[in-house]
Amino acid sequence: MADRANCGYSELKRRALLAKQRLKMGYWQRMYDEKQRALSEMGDSGSGARLVKDLQYEKVRRDESRAFNSDKAKEEEEFYGKVCSILESDENTINPIGQLIDREEFEKLDADNRQRYILKLSQKFREMRERYYRERASKSV
Repeated sequence: MADRANCGYSELKRRALLAKQRLKMGYWQRMYDEKQRALSEMGDSGSGARLVKDLQYEKVRRDESRAFNSDKAKEEEEFYGKVCSILESDENTINPIGQLIDREEFEKLDADNRQRYILKLSQKFREMRERYYRERASKSV
């Protein structure tokens, strides 16, 4: 079905096909069941409900990104894996951005583009670090 979604259809038609596929495969029912299970484990506190809602929103967004931009989603998950390994080895690492820099690409850039590259990389690192801590918090409860 994913092949059908990419063969010349308009964006709206592709999204409709993917939505239909999610309904047929029980995606939303699984999401509901996961939400109920997580809420029962965390209790009905407002912060726990908000955390579950945020985690599910991110999961839906990642699944949608994976369906439409599989290459970009794959790169993002690889980057997340690197961030996880850095944080698991030492949460107080001195230079995590330095560990994530692609040296070959960085050396090819001029000064302005190097700054831009580092800023984008630090923003991605911050987002992935927040995701890591949210997922870790939900697993520990």
